[in-house]
Amino acid sequence: MILTMREYSEKDRAWLWLNMTLGSSVVSTEQLVYANDGLIPLFTSARSGRTLRFPDGIKPIQQQALLSSCSDACIDDFISTLDNCGVYAVTRSGEDYPKLLREIYDPPTVLYVKGRLQAEVKYPIAVIGSRKCSDYGKEMAEYFGRELANEGACVISGMAAGCDSIAAQGALSTDKDYPTIAVLGTAINDVYPQSSHKLYDMIAERGAVVSEYKPFSKPPRGSFPQRNRIISGLSKGVLVIEAGVHSGTSITVGYAHDQGRDVFAVPGRLNDLMSVGTNGLIKSGAAKAVFGVDDIMYEYGVFTGFKAPPSVKAKSRDLPHEQALILEELLLGEKSADELCEKLGYSVAELNTYLTEMELSGIIKQLPNGIYAV
Repeated sequence: MILTMREYSEKDRAWLWLNMTLGSSVVSTEQLVYANDGLIPLFTSARSGRTLRFPDGIKPIQQQALLSSCSDACIDDFISTLDNCGVYAVTRSGEDYPKLLREIYDPPTVLYVKGRLQAEVKYPIAVIGSRKCSDYGKEMAEYFGRELANEGACVISGMAAGCDSIAAQGALSTDKDYPTIAVLGTAINDVYPQSSHKLYDMIAERGAVVSEYKPFSKPPRGSFPQRNRIISGLSKGVLVIEAGVHSGTSITVGYAHDQGRDVFAVPGRLNDLMSVGTNGLIKSGAAKAVFGVDDIMYEYGVFTGFKAPPSVKAKSRDLPHEQALILEELLLGEKSADELCEKLGYSVAELNTYLTEMELSGIIKQLPNGIYAV
């Protein structure tokens, strides 16, 4: 159930007033609070019309807006807007502000929430990866999202297309309570990508969608990289499913290291461009290689027993001998039909029959240009 019509304390209202005008600028907000001897003294002075001390970073137009909006009527109108959007705000002063997020260097002053944000989640694990993920990446994202949730973890993602959204879907496929949280790089009521409306609603219904950007606002340039500090900040560990050479996941990994979070990565094939980033993280020691969900949960004292990701070999038990030989060849690498005929000595007609049966069974797949792969 999505909660709205929230009661806000005096400190909450002060943070909301600042956020209404200064937006997500943590630095400007903190400088203003510090220059005026604290949050409540600042709020009290502004409401009574006293002169405020403005740091250099706050422009004259912002100064005027701060003074003109510091009234119960303006703040109440803003809260009504939140209620009308089915959204509520959690401020740094709130008891339900996430405890892990408080630890980071620049925690948001306000988080806007669709759903129900909990102050403490037992095993929050971020699952991130490429937007243009491979079939292998899709399979791994769904597996880790589902099995982490099954073990009691809460999957944190950016709800981006690709690995992020697939991991969230995997978590939602379980019957676990509070399986996932999504952190947006857009205003809280602005679903991106547009195709994710259903996923957005499902996450809000069973977990939480959060953003540091208020409804109907236009986030500043660089909002998506900036939101990555919240993804890692909410998490105990960050799992990278797939990442190319210059992947944006490196930004989240950088934040995770700065914040003292664990970093994990799924190994990939050496000749796969979408695994260059993850393999590089493992090689450099920046991430721990994981081969199953147990490798992650073990770090937090949860002993699950080995649960390997779904494998082709597991799917293909009791294959006929001819198909088993084809599978062995494809496990060594992608091959064309001509290469398989040459390697195995099958006729074209025989091979086509075997390949068709294996495709229909989901054991192999046909790629462009007549190439087959597992």
